[in-house]
Amino acid sequence: MSDREKKWFNHLAIINSPSPNKNETVKRARKTKRPKDPNAPKRALSGFFWFSNEHRGKIKDANPDFGVGDIAKELGKMWADCDEGTRSKYEEMAEKDRMRYDKEKTAYQLKQKVDDQQADIYDEDAD
Repeated sequence: MSDREKKWFNHLAIINSPSPNKNETVKRARKTKRPKDPNAPKRALSGFFWFSNEHRGKIKDANPDFGVGDIAKELGKMWADCDEGTRSKYEEMAEKDRMRYDKEKTAYQLKQKVDDQQADIYDEDAD
């Protein structure tokens, strides 16, 4: 549904509501998005992304007029057509990256937990 249609249906709901003030708009409070910590570990890449990172430059060089979407389509075709040996190479790289991410994430979470405990102790001492 487009924004225009949403506004129209919201307008109709306000007009047909039993509230005494028909001109009052009803707004919902949005959840605030928690900012990403720049110290957090980077997510693991999939096999396709490892493949894409390696082949993207070759496609750009061969087809300088291709846009981002065209390059992505070509990479998708190449990934679909590649043999099982090639694919397993990149899946293995992805598995190693996943293990790296899991280790870094665990260490990061432990550090966060320790930092939170220290902050709690500091807050108790300040009182």
